Formats: sequence, structure tokens, C-alpha cells
Amino acid sequence: MLDRILFVAAALLCTPAAFATTFDDEIAPLLKQYCMDCHGPQEAQGKLRVDELTADFSRRDNAAAWIEVRNMIHLGEMPPADEPQLPAAAIEQVSVWIAAQLRAAEHAQRSTGGRVLMRRLNRREYTHSVADLLSMKFPVGESPLDVLPPEGTAEGFDKVSSALLLDPSLMTNYYRVARRIADRAIVDGPPEYPTETMRLEFEDIADSRAIRYLVRRLGMTPVPGGLELIEGNTRSFGLLNYPGQRGNNVAPTNGFYRFTLRAGGVPGADGQPPRLRVTQSHPDDAMEAIMEVDITAPIDQPQDYSVVVPRDTLGGELSVKLLNATGLHMSQRPGENFIRRNSELGKTGDFAEVLRINGRKVAEGWSGDRSTPDPDKLDVSTYPRAFLDYLEVEGPLYDQWPPQSHTKVLFRGDDATEDLEYARAIYARLLPLAWRRPIAPEETDPILQVVATELEQGESFHEAIRVGLATTLTSPKFLYIVEANHATAARTSPPRPLNDYELASRLSYFLWSSMPDAELFELARRNRLNDAATLSAQVDRMLADPKAERFVDGFARQWLRTDTFLSFTPAEYLYREYDEALSDAVVREPLEFFRTILQEQLSVRNFIDSDFVVINKRLARHYGIDGVNGDAFRRVPLPADSPRGGLLAMAGVHQAGSDGRRTKPIARAMYVREVLFNDPPDPPPPNVGEIEPNIRGQNLTVRERLIQHQQIDACAICHRSLDPYGLALENFNVIGAWRELQDGENFRGGDRPAIDPSGRLPNGAEFQSFVEFRAHLLEQDDRFRRALAEKLLIYALGRPIEPSDDATLSRATDTMARGDDTFHTLIKSLVTSKVFATK
Repeated sequence: MLDRILFVAAALLCTPAAFATTFDDEIAPLLKQYCMDCHGPQEAQGKLRVDELTADFSRRDNAAAWIEVRNMIHLGEMPPADEPQLPAAAIEQVSVWIAAQLRAAEHAQRSTGGRVLMRRLNRREYTHSVADLLSMKFPVGESPLDVLPPEGTAEGFDKVSSALLLDPSLMTNYYRVARRIADRAIVDGPPEYPTETMRLEFEDIADSRAIRYLVRRLGMTPVPGGLELIEGNTRSFGLLNYPGQRGNNVAPTNGFYRFTLRAGGVPGADGQPPRLRVTQSHPDDAMEAIMEVDITAPIDQPQDYSVVVPRDTLGGELSVKLLNATGLHMSQRPGENFIRRNSELGKTGDFAEVLRINGRKVAEGWSGDRSTPDPDKLDVSTYPRAFLDYLEVEGPLYDQWPPQSHTKVLFRGDDATEDLEYARAIYARLLPLAWRRPIAPEETDPILQVVATELEQGESFHEAIRVGLATTLTSPKFLYIVEANHATAARTSPPRPLNDYELASRLSYFLWSSMPDAELFELARRNRLNDAATLSAQVDRMLADPKAERFVDGFARQWLRTDTFLSFTPAEYLYREYDEALSDAVVREPLEFFRTILQEQLSVRNFIDSDFVVINKRLARHYGIDGVNGDAFRRVPLPADSPRGGLLAMAGVHQAGSDGRRTKPIARAMYVREVLFNDPPDPPPPNVGEIEPNIRGQNLTVRERLIQHQQIDACAICHRSLDPYGLALENFNVIGAWRELQDGENFRGGDRPAIDPSGRLPNGAEFQSFVEFRAHLLEQDDRFRRALAEKLLIYALGRPIEPSDDATLSRATDTMARGDDTFHTLIKSLVTSKVFATK
């Protein structure tokens, strides 16, 4: 198997002449021996003649014919059953050769010759660039991310130029977005909706006869000045509105709002404080979470708990819920004494009191055969309790008025003379920032012509500047990262060093997904960015900046494929412990782990194995780790006997490698090879199908079904190099919980087979357990470093890896291995390389 890996690697680096030699010496003789009788000059069945096939895969008809040959061999349809059959080794040799040729041809087609071509900003970069250029924050529904369609991907990222096409319909979308940005950036007069403070006093709920049933049970009791909560949730019921608005909407316009909950509490017997969640009904989400807090203030000394969040006009009723509730409320049949009393009250029309008494009866533990309350139900001293004073909403919030975007564009203030001279000054300041380079005076002329036309048609000066701003934000000089080459066509012009402004943009879009900031522009102006020490210092500064969170969202999210973790929802009847909190946590875990590795400058080898995890309380419970409280993610040392640690022990990885009912070792194996080693397997032949689920009367494990699948020689070729990586992870079930016995599908009850995670890796290393498997992967840390460096370089440059990058990548991985193995070291090595600084 090692020979096969070396063969593929060599094939990828071979010249066409070397391909032809391999074909003539090894492949053509096999075809002549086994295929020529049916597909030669005398008889061309299916109109296929193998004697006319060549090693030139750049010809589409020739490549298509080779694909057909590979597929027919894999499906066992060639040679026919009554003819001599290709040996398994020959099938593997032909299949590997064809796959390598196809990849080489595809790579050649995508290749830029090591050049970074002009590429469009993706929608994340566009959004961040506008926000940084104009000092804007986008509320819900106003961000370009909410309007622009998702990009395609290439090489695993949405930053590669070949996937970032711009057609007329997308250009129309960009202009619409730019107009909305301009309308929000430049304003006229005071805000349409001034900031207001709306308050819900919780005693108002208790005093409202129409909704008195909310406080009908022991778990929700009116007390002086508010409401005491032991279970359940409150509702706003139209008692919280923006002035002049009807219904339950506190957001008259899309914007940012401050939610403040004043509350105090008493911890439960376990010492845990009451935890409250504020939610708001929303058409897209039945109840959308706004804030979640542990109430640590004493019950008799309530404090304010606040959060500022974006809200839209679709939000409705607000609710406060106690999460660690007692479960006091029970649905039991009313006792006769309550029925009699309720009947009397019903005759007088006092239905609210009927509901209150009925709920009280349930909470106190009355039942059909009891005439007295259950004393255990009346003792609430061991339960966490919360006192709710008020819920306050303030908004829409404005950092200032006019907004900073307005004063940044219209920099002379309200007393300026609003004419074309002022407009020229506006764009002379704005365009060098927007286009990320110095501009010649005449470059402002096209924008000024647009402004002049608007003024001639009677539009206000503010409106004319808005139109000019929208034009600026849809200009190719803003939409594209342009590294001009005036000599010849980009693909044929000789390489050249980037100038400092181009280098500033390449660096900022790599680490911040946005335009350079003032410091980078100043260094570019002083021609300081071509200095390696300066670049290294900027890497440290930029990774310490809050905008480095965009690197986590951009690179880590796509590299680790967290968007795929929730593709399948675990079957509820099999995995009852799975809940929304766990669903959210499994997606966040690898990103929080990445952030910790980055910020604390820890070794990247921790992605293979680590002695810590980065988890919250919900994941800690899932992983059987004690002593973790709260929803905040934090670094937690692992107990000695824990199988956790590293990427492959994270629950989200295993949920992604499942279908909701059973694990899928092949999907997990592909994740290991592609994410950790950047080594995707060859694509399977058509109609190969998946490993079938168990049918009635069978109870085979996934391993047993895979072994059956491998009995077919054509299938065994791929599975021998894939199955060990997936089966090694079988101790993790569909939701990533550790298991020693098979579960899922129809494996329930006491008679369940034990998990067998053993296997043999393609390099010959054998293992009996997941821990041993992980240790063998750690021995391949050079392979991991190289893969990570390749991924980072693709993300940084927006192009595929080329053979000319080999020296840069080798130097980067050697530097890591000899140093501290951190992202900082790797990034600095790439950023200070000739490849990064060359057009």
C-alpha cells in the first residue's frame, strides 16, 4: 500500500513525457492483454477502442473514455465474465493510474502557473470591508451576508478565484446591496425611530386579570415588586411595546437593542444558581434566544443583567424561562374538592380564579385519591428560585447621530458648501481607502460625473453622494483584489514583487478578511512592508486584534468543515439525550479549540491529540467530565482515563460521519484523510452504492458489512486505504458518545456485540484501540504539518497549490517542527516567503 501512495505522489509530479512512459510500459500491455479482443481494431464494442487511447488527459474525449474504462473495471463489467479476468493488483494499478492522470489534468486546468490572479471579494470579505471602510454595524436583515448568495468553493474554500465568478444577476444584487448600505450610511435629519426605553414590570403580569393563569401554580408566585419563579416561563402578553406600536413588537426597525433583566436568586441544594433564558418569538424560530444568564445576585438584592443584540421587526412575544426548573408542574386529574369549588366559581364567571386554583392544586400534589396536599411538593427550600423585577428593552440604539459613517463621508460637517468641489474632496479621501491604494486625481472623475448627473436632475446633495457611494462599492476596483500587471496578460507576464499596498491587502484579507487598517496603510506608504521583521510583527499584532475572529470564522470553519456537522439530525428514539444545547455545542467545540490553540500559541499537534478539551457544561456532561459549569467554553484538563483529546474525539466530527441512526466509517475516514492530511481518496465508481443498513433478520455491525463489501476486488482497492481510518473511530456513536458496545439501528437491549476498532494503516502500522490509532497518527505529524501549510497557503493566496510552492511549504513545515509548532510560526513563515510577496 505504501508503494501505491508513492506511485500516486510521483504521478502527480510527473511530466507528460513521464506519464507517456508509464502508459507505454505498464498500462498499455495490460489493456492489450485483457481488452483488445473486444475493444480493438477488429471489434470495437460500445464504440470504444483501447488501442486509440493515449496518455493525454487534456483531451476531453480521451479523458472521458478513460473514465469509462475505470468505471467498467470497477463494476466488474469489463472484461466480460467469460473472458480472462484482470488480477486485483492490475485493477488497482490501472485505477490508480487513471485517477492520478485525471487529478493531474484537473490541476493543470485550474493552474495559474503559480500566479495569484485578480479575484473577487467573497461576501464575508465584502461585508467586513464595507463595515471597516464606513465604520458601520449591520443589524439583522441589513448585512450583505443576509442578501448576497453563498459563493461556490474550490480547494475547500470560498476564497479561490476560480469559484468567485461574477455574472450580471450577481452584479445586480451587489448594486442593490450597495444602495441599501449608502441609504443607511448617509442620513437626513433625526432618526425615524428615536431611542426609547420599554419596561415590563413583572408585577403587572400578576395584576393583569386577563392573564392571571400564568401565576396559577406554586412555581410562579406574585411577590411584592415582582414575580418569584421556581419553574415555567413568563410571557410579555402585549405589556412591552415600542411607543405607538401594537402587538408585542419592541423593534420598530431593524437595529440594535439593549435587553436588561433585573433579577435575584437563591441557588438550589446543589449550589447551582438559577439560570434564566430570555427568548422572543420569531417566524423563523419558534422562540429565539436573546440572552442566557446565571442569576448570582441575592434574591433580596436583585441586579441588572444586560446584553446588546441585533433585532428585526419580525420579533414578537418575549418570555423569561427558568432553565434549571424543578418540574413541579404535573398534569394530574383534579380532585373532587377542586371540581366542586371550580364549579361554584364558574357559575359566577370568575374563570381566571378557576385556572389559578386548578394550577395550584397540581403544583401542591393533589390527586384524585388525595384530599390533602403532598407535603414534599410544598417544600421548595431545596429548589433554585429567581426573583424577577423587570425586563427592559432600550432601542433602537445609535452609537451617535448622525452615525459615524455619515460623518466619515461628509467630513466637513453641516456647515459645508454642498457643491462638486466638496464632492471631489469627499471621494479624494474615500477612494484610496475603498480601492486600497493611492489614486490619481483623474480616477475620481467617473464617480463625480455620477454625482453631477444626480444634482442636475434635482436630487439633494446627500442623495447624490449616496449614489456615488453605491457606485464606489460596486466598482471592480472595490469588488476585486487587483494586483495590476501592465506588461502583458496576467498568465504570461513575468512574476514581480508586490508593492507595499498590494502586500498590505494580501495580508489583511488573509488574517482579517477585510481591507487594511490605518497602520497597514501607513507602513505601505513608508515602504516598510517588504521587511520580514515588520511583517512578523504585524502578524502578531493582527492575530491579537478582535478582527482575528474573522480568521477563525473564515479559515477554521471551512478547514474543519463545521458547517457539515448538523447535516443529519440524530434519531430521537435512539438518542434521547441529544438536545438543542448539545447540537449548538458540538459545532462550536472545534472552533473554540482552534481559537484556544491560536490565541494561546499552543502546538498544532494538539489537533491530533491533546491533554485538554475546550468545552462547556453541556459538552462536559456528554463527555463524562466533572467540574464544568456554565455555557461559556473554557480549556479543561482531561482526566487520565478519558478517551477525549484532539479533533477526532470531538462529537461533531462523529455526528457528521453518521446518518442519524448509524455511524458511517467511510465518511469519517474521508474526513480524517482530507482534513488532517489533505489526502482525498479517489472518487468511487458510479452506482457503487453505500453500505446497506441492517434488514429484518440480520444484525451485522458496520464493520461486518464493510468486510462483506471488501469481498469484491474492485471495492477492496479503495476500502483497504479508507476503512482503517473510519473503523478506528467506531467507539464513538452517532452523537459522539463513547461506547464499548454497538448501539444505534436495531442494536438495543443486553445482547449487543462489542466494538472492534482495530485495524492496520496503509503504512503498515497496526492498532487495537482508538488510543493506539491516534498515537500512530501523531507519528505522522510531518504529514499533518504539510497538509495544514497547504491549506493555509491556499486560503492566503486564493489559488491552488503549485509544484513551485514546494520549497515554501517545506521551509514552513521544517520551521514549525524545529520551533514551537504554532499557527503564529507557520503563518509568519508563509507571510515572509517569496511566494506570498510575489504577483
